[in-house]
Amino acid sequence: MMSDPESHFELILSRVREQLNQERLQLWLPPFTVEGESKGRYPEELVSRFSKTLGITSPTIIEAFEHLRQHALDKLEARNRFKESGIATLKVRVAGSQIGKIDIIIGLQCTGAELIKKISSEFHVDVDRLKLICNGQVINEDNTLESQSVKNSNQILVIQLSETEVEARKKQQENEKMTSQVMRTRQAAEALSKRTDAGKSEKMQYFLEINDQEGRPLNLPENERKALALAMTLHEKGKSILKHKNYAEALVYLLEADKEFSQCRAEILNAVDNYAILCLDIVWCYLCLKSINDLPDAEKRLETCQECFEKSYGRNLERLTVVRGGTGRELALLVRLHALRAVCAYHKRQYDVAMRTLDKAEQEIRKLHVDDDHLSQLVSMGFSIREARLGLRACDGDVTIAIDYITRTKQERKERRERERKERRRERMQRRLGKTADGEWVNLSRLEDLVSMGFPRQSAAEVLRQSNNSMDKALQVLQDHPELLDLPPDRLGDLAFDVPDELVAQILSMGFNIEAAKEALRRFGGNGRRAIEELVAAGGVLPSSSSSSYDEQSGSSSENEDPELEKAVEELVPDITSDEDAYLDLALEDEAAVVAEYKALLLSRGYGMKS
Repeated sequence: MMSDPESHFELILSRVREQLNQERLQLWLPPFTVEGESKGRYPEELVSRFSKTLGITSPTIIEAFEHLRQHALDKLEARNRFKESGIATLKVRVAGSQIGKIDIIIGLQCTGAELIKKISSEFHVDVDRLKLICNGQVINEDNTLESQSVKNSNQILVIQLSETEVEARKKQQENEKMTSQVMRTRQAAEALSKRTDAGKSEKMQYFLEINDQEGRPLNLPENERKALALAMTLHEKGKSILKHKNYAEALVYLLEADKEFSQCRAEILNAVDNYAILCLDIVWCYLCLKSINDLPDAEKRLETCQECFEKSYGRNLERLTVVRGGTGRELALLVRLHALRAVCAYHKRQYDVAMRTLDKAEQEIRKLHVDDDHLSQLVSMGFSIREARLGLRACDGDVTIAIDYITRTKQERKERRERERKERRRERMQRRLGKTADGEWVNLSRLEDLVSMGFPRQSAAEVLRQSNNSMDKALQVLQDHPELLDLPPDRLGDLAFDVPDELVAQILSMGFNIEAAKEALRRFGGNGRRAIEELVAAGGVLPSSSSSSYDEQSGSSSENEDPELEKAVEELVPDITSDEDAYLDLALEDEAAVVAEYKALLLSRGYGMKS
C-alpha cells in the first residue's frame, strides 16, 4: 500500500487530532462552534501554535480543524437522530474509489438489499456489482441490518464486483439455478467437501483429502471433515484471486471461508495452520484496500494468527525444526504477520511498538533474502523457482545443502504419496470386498494368501466372508464346494485389482488387444486361465459387465450429480493447488514495500532517528 494525497491528509488529521486530545480542546463546543454560523472560529494564536508544534502550514491546520469539527458535529447529529428516531447513520466508502466517505441514513430494520439499493443510487453503480462488508462480515441481502450486528455510525466498505462475475450472476439468475458467482463456487465447494477417494463415483474425478502439517491424512468424523473441506476450498478460491491482486473480490471468498472455519472445533483448527493463514490473508486484503476502519477486526485476526502459529510451529518455531528440519520457509509467513501487526500498531498511534515490529520484519526479510545467482543456479539444474527459493531459505542460502534438501524432500513426498495411494487403494478394495458375517472387513492379507495358493480372487473373498476370515474354514469350504471356484465375475466386480504386466503380456501374445486383456483379467481377479477362456468364447470382445458398482456394494448412492454443478466443480478445481508448499512461497517484495513505507512515516514523526 503506497502513500497518496488522501492518506497524507489522513496522517495530518491524525496528528492534529492527537494534539487536540492532549490539550483537551473540543472543536464542536464554543468558542470554536457558534450557533448559526456554518464555519468554526479558530484563534490566530491557536493556529500559529499548532503550526509551529506540528510543522504544518497554518492554512492546512485550519483545514484540518474544520474537517475534524464538522466530523464531530455530524457524529453528534447522527447520535441524537438515532436516539430520537432509531434511524442510523452509516459511514460508507467504496474500495479503490477516489470518492471519500459518505453518510447513508437508514433504519436498522431494513434489509441488506435495501442498503445496497441506497448505496447503488448514491454512487450510480449497478446493484448487481455491489458487495458490502461491515465488521469483517459480508452483509447478507435477505437479513436485516440489525440481525447482522450493524450499528449506528458503523463503517461500511463497498466492493465492486468484476464485470465477469456480474455477467455470470445474471446468467445464473436467468436459468433460475444460482444467484451469484459466490454461491455457485460455494455449491461446488460443498459438493467437493462431500467426496472422498473412497466414496466418489467413476464420473466424479475430483475429491478432497485433508492432511495435517506433516502431510498425513487427518481421520475426522464425516461432518467435521465436510465442514473443514468446505472452508479450505473456499480459502483456496480466495487465494487464487489474491494472486492476481484482486483484493476486493478475494476478500468476499475469504470471509465466506471464515464462516465455515468458525463451525470447526478448536482442536481441529490446531491440527492444521490453514485458519491462521486465512486470518493473515484477510488482513492483507484490508491493508491493500486501505480499509483502516477494519482495524479492530484486523487486530483480532492477527492475534488469532499469532496464537495459531505458536501452537502449530512453537513459540520460537522449535516444532518446525523437529518436524521439517528447519524454519526458513515458514519464516516468510511471520514476515507478513509482523508487517501487518506493525501497521495496526501505527494506526493505533503505538509508534514505538510499530517501529520495533517493523525492525523485526526487516531483519527477517534480510535473513530470507535469496541470492539471484544461487536461485538461477538451482533453476538451471531443473528445479522450479518455488523449489529453489524455498530450498535456499530452508538452508540459509547454501546451494549445496539446498540441492540435497530439495532432492530429499521431493523423494520423501513421493514416497509418502505412494504410501497414501496404496492405503487408499487398500481401503477401496476392502470396502468392495465387504464384511464377514460377524461384521468385520474381509482380511486382505488372508485373501492374498488364498490367491497365491491358486484360488480365484472372487472365490477366496466369498469364502472369507462366509468363514469370518478363518483360513482353516475357508480352505475347508473351497475343498468341499468346488462349485465356488467358478463364481461368475459379476458377484464381486474387479475388486480394484491391479493387473500384473506379465499376465497382460501373456494374453497379448495370443493375439488379443491390450484393453480386452486387462478387462478380462480384472473381471476374473487375475485368473489368467479364466480370462483367456472368456476372451476366446467372446471372440476377443467382452460383453458389458453387469457387475455391481462400488457405490452399490458399499451402500452409498451412485447417482449422477447435476451437470451444471459438476461443471462448477471443474471450474473450481484449478484454483485448488496440489502443491502443499504454495502458501509458503512469498517473494516478500510487497511486504518489504509495506515495511519501508511505514518506517518512512515513523521517521517523519521523529521515531527511530538516532540522537
